[in-house]
Amino acid sequence: MMRLDVVRTEMGITQENMANRLNIATTTYCQYENGKRMIPRDIAEKVAKILCCPVEEIFLPVKFTICEHEADEPEKEAGQRR
Repeated sequence: MMRLDVVRTEMGITQENMANRLNIATTTYCQYENGKRMIPRDIAEKVAKILCCPVEEIFLPVKFTICEHEADEPEKEAGQRR
């Protein structure tokens, strides 16, 4: 896995420029990059497109906000409590 900040910097893109391209706040982008906030799949895909690399090379699936297996977890837990 490549580090997002390294790839972005190598391409000469600032955090502010990346945030503007994604139409999000710079602070939000910084949180994505620093792992303080989970990144939605659609934003991850846009980032990968901007950086010209596959999304899998920058992000692990667990970093995405939306994961299909997580959506089923509350139902499984509720069923176990009964």
